[in-house]
Amino acid sequence: MANPVTAVPEARPLLDEAAVRELSQRLGENEALLERRLEALRVFADTALPDRVQHLWRYSDPSRLLPSAILGAAGPAAAAEVPELPEGGAVILLRAGAPPLVRLSDAAEKMGLRVAALELDGDAADRLGTTVPAAHGFFEALNGAAWSAGLSLEVPPKARLEGPIRIVVPAAAGSSIPRLLVRIGELAEATVVEEHAGGTEESYVTSVTEIEAGPGAHVRHMLLQSWGAGVAGHLTTRARLDRDADLATIVVSFGGSRVKMDLGAVLDGPGARSELVGFVLGHDRQHMDHHTVHSHRSGRTWSNIDFKVALTGYARSAYTGVIRIDEEAGATEAYQENRNLLLSETCRADTIPELEILTDDVQCTHGATVAPLDEEMVFYLESRGIPREQAERLIVRGFLEKTLSRVPEAVRPQVVEVVEERLSHFLGGHR
Repeated sequence: MANPVTAVPEARPLLDEAAVRELSQRLGENEALLERRLEALRVFADTALPDRVQHLWRYSDPSRLLPSAILGAAGPAAAAEVPELPEGGAVILLRAGAPPLVRLSDAAEKMGLRVAALELDGDAADRLGTTVPAAHGFFEALNGAAWSAGLSLEVPPKARLEGPIRIVVPAAAGSSIPRLLVRIGELAEATVVEEHAGGTEESYVTSVTEIEAGPGAHVRHMLLQSWGAGVAGHLTTRARLDRDADLATIVVSFGGSRVKMDLGAVLDGPGARSELVGFVLGHDRQHMDHHTVHSHRSGRTWSNIDFKVALTGYARSAYTGVIRIDEEAGATEAYQENRNLLLSETCRADTIPELEILTDDVQCTHGATVAPLDEEMVFYLESRGIPREQAERLIVRGFLEKTLSRVPEAVRPQVVEVVEERLSHFLGGHR
């Protein structure tokens, strides 16, 4: 009988060595990067599309996140508006088939911020895949073999960038496969805003972002997903934190029709700290599946996850959160909370918090809730003369406020505007 884990489903898209070599040659890569691609291709060839019986895929059909063709099928991305250059920072437009469009402020240039197409970074082959290897999973192996829009970003040691680094990644018509490699040097401080936007019903995105935080680095990474209606996307982000590194991750997810995101950090050095806060807004028939993980591999580390979901219409959310603490990671503290707010009778949220603890020298808690809007709170506000729709808006906005307050100032007006528009849609939608 065939092994269900290794059997290759018919839905698997075609990707062969000739196409990968042609892509590498077109991008002008060196032999080391080509070998990285071919290694990922070999993993991809030996990896089955995830089976629905697998724990992290029980709520999502992986075949619906894949186009019929991977290479040669993508059309140009819709013209993306390049944000204004933030004071003291940088703005980057990542485009498939073309070099990244890069604008650096004088301060960022003076600090020595390095930005380059991934295929032109001579050191990329040594670092690519160290945080998200091809063996991570089917979609990560696919990305490792076939990424077509790559960005290498390096903040030098001890640099302190005042403004954010904004990376805009528009979805193309067909298959979009971006790859980001971000390195924050020792004792450096930086804010990176990664924005995935645009796309149509014919858009499929398979993205991987790797972040390396050096000793004592302070990093704030915002992942803003606001795809157009109909987009199917799989996003993977992983950060690896060295000794005393500090990472704050802000996730805002409200676009697309079928979305799966795999988010997390590996705390590799003593004293490392990671906090992830996020919120999801789902409406109509959106399917949103988010997985977070904090992997503690060293002692004296700290992590916290605060993830919120608000749904209406027939939207569906699945959340799986994992805290993993290795045997050598004593004196560790870790917390995790997922709250889900249901604004209609037809939406649904599933939540699975998990702990994998291999040592008893820890402080670790987790929790999850799924609940409708509190009618007592609505009644209280109505009794003060506030109309019901405004009362509901106030309650939901309060539910999201902690995360909104963490959004970098450079993009906060954009996020708040979309949140307010979504709330108007929510509160006028299904009950």
